[in-house]
Amino acid sequence: MPNTSSSRRAKRKSVNNVLVSQPSPKSSKVTLLSPSLLLLEIPADTNTSLPVWEAVRSQQLHITWTVNPYSISVHLTPLTSKQGKTTTPSKGESTSVTQISAPSASTSQPQMVIQSISQQHGAPQNTSSVLLTFSQNSTQSPQKIPPNPTPATSLIISLPLIITQPLPAVQPGAPTNKVAIQTPTCTPTKQQPPSKMPVPSPFHTKSSSDVQICDDFLLSVCVAGKKCRMHHTPYPFHWQVWCVITHQWIDFQPRSQVILERLYCNINQEVITIKDGQVCYNLNFDSMEFDDQSKYDRIRRLTNSDSHDRNPYFPSKWKIYWWNHIGWEEYSKSLSALLLKKMSEKEPECSFHVDAKEYKLDFTTMIQTNVTTGFQREVRCRPAYQSLDSILPHLQTGIQTDPTDPAGDPPAANFSVDPLEEFSSWYPPVWRLSSEQDYSLVDVPAGTQAYKTVQNLFYKSLSESQVDIVSIQQVQNLLHWDKYQRHKVYMQKQHTKSREPLERHLFHGTTKEAADDICHNNFDPRLAGVNGMSYGFGSYFATTAAFSNTYSKGGPDDVRHMFLAKVLVGKVSVGRTNYRRPPLVNSKTKQYRLYDACVDSVDKTSMFVVFDSCQCYPYYLIKYKDLPREVDI
Repeated sequence: MPNTSSSRRAKRKSVNNVLVSQPSPKSSKVTLLSPSLLLLEIPADTNTSLPVWEAVRSQQLHITWTVNPYSISVHLTPLTSKQGKTTTPSKGESTSVTQISAPSASTSQPQMVIQSISQQHGAPQNTSSVLLTFSQNSTQSPQKIPPNPTPATSLIISLPLIITQPLPAVQPGAPTNKVAIQTPTCTPTKQQPPSKMPVPSPFHTKSSSDVQICDDFLLSVCVAGKKCRMHHTPYPFHWQVWCVITHQWIDFQPRSQVILERLYCNINQEVITIKDGQVCYNLNFDSMEFDDQSKYDRIRRLTNSDSHDRNPYFPSKWKIYWWNHIGWEEYSKSLSALLLKKMSEKEPECSFHVDAKEYKLDFTTMIQTNVTTGFQREVRCRPAYQSLDSILPHLQTGIQTDPTDPAGDPPAANFSVDPLEEFSSWYPPVWRLSSEQDYSLVDVPAGTQAYKTVQNLFYKSLSESQVDIVSIQQVQNLLHWDKYQRHKVYMQKQHTKSREPLERHLFHGTTKEAADDICHNNFDPRLAGVNGMSYGFGSYFATTAAFSNTYSKGGPDDVRHMFLAKVLVGKVSVGRTNYRRPPLVNSKTKQYRLYDACVDSVDKTSMFVVFDSCQCYPYYLIKYKDLPREVDI
């Protein structure tokens, strides 16, 4: 199996025989036939009677490729007598120019000059080519390569090139030689497709699993290149399986690398499925073994160093946990440092004390034993997840991921503010609701400040190693926003001396059907009791997304729904099952004053309950999925 992680890297090539479509409202189908051949299908409604299409058919074209990390542009210009000059690429973009032309009809017996032009003058990258110059002056001797060969008298052809010379014909005057040019599957009027040569990859891995990933390569400062004795990989982590048939380490494809890393960083994840075509294998993360070892019998995870000196941006980090009968709990910071240090030093075990009790941890079996009682607990060690958003600004390996920058100026510019900060206007500054609309659900562009702020708050408790955000949408409902704002103004007057925040941003997990209703009709305390009423008949909100995730149910498409809501909590009291409104405040000055909301605990609040729909508003709707437990090789 080929090295998929390295062979998927994009390369710039001059492509021949490509069907090119002009801009059309409908997107055309694009097929990558090979690493050097791209097929663009022309939409059915395209007008092919224009002059440019005649130039395509006759191959009298000047073709310019403009490639940047997130887009490819192909410009086709019919050749004129003055065209054929190579354009200068703009800064930050990679550009290659292809010239397609035939020798002039007037040069029936040209003298030919053959010169090597490896990787210049429009020659395809990684391809040995020659420049054939046809001169009408039979006495001309070979000169230097012309800086801008004229299309009518020059032709660039990839090797191999076969040249045959027929018998000279007797002509009056000075004898001249006729030269016939033959190229495999190529005519003099067409440029030959680039020869299929191995595409050099900047990545390589060593057979030894004890070697680390080169931090200098990750930061683009490694001078050893292919001679480096360390691994060169796209990310600071790299997964491979050992194939017993080919006796090779096989790379996972780049997207699977990221998913596999995210799954492994989830301490609760124990067994996942590795898919190879139609065959599935179960992988146990604790033992790092497959249930079926007929094809793959080993898996390894390569990583970079944990040294901040070598890599100050994303050094390798690990966490160690013990099982407390309910869930996995991380050891204290000082004890974790001790255990991880002993593990890195290849110590077989480590003894330590906690609250005057002595324990021994066997690093081979990952079992913690109470020395006095002999009671044992399981222990797990997993990497600390580092998001791609935090790594990519410093990662210099050339790996390309899905763009996260906003795509369009008009919609994105409106989301360039922090939506959780206090604002002085009546409506949020990120709103774009036209006057004739009462309700709108607006997609928040990925990469904008509004998107990142909501995303970071969501991932703070519900990690990327567990879920993946599908979209973030802003709920713009004039009726219910006006109600919320008026009630906020009223409560601000009642809480002028309060030290506690009046407004909080809280989470509410729900189903797709309920989410649609909430977007139109707001949260409704009258529907309380569907998911419990431990602290009263009201609308419940959690301080963390992880808590609300237990109430978010995925539909047929496995998409879960969760709101980030604005909630006016004010003065709070511990709730009770029979409450239908907050209890009375024990105040001599305000005899009939009620608390504003109820909580599960005043000291360590994780849940708020409000009994008035004017005290809450569905600010953002977050759609997300659990990470798939099936990873393709």
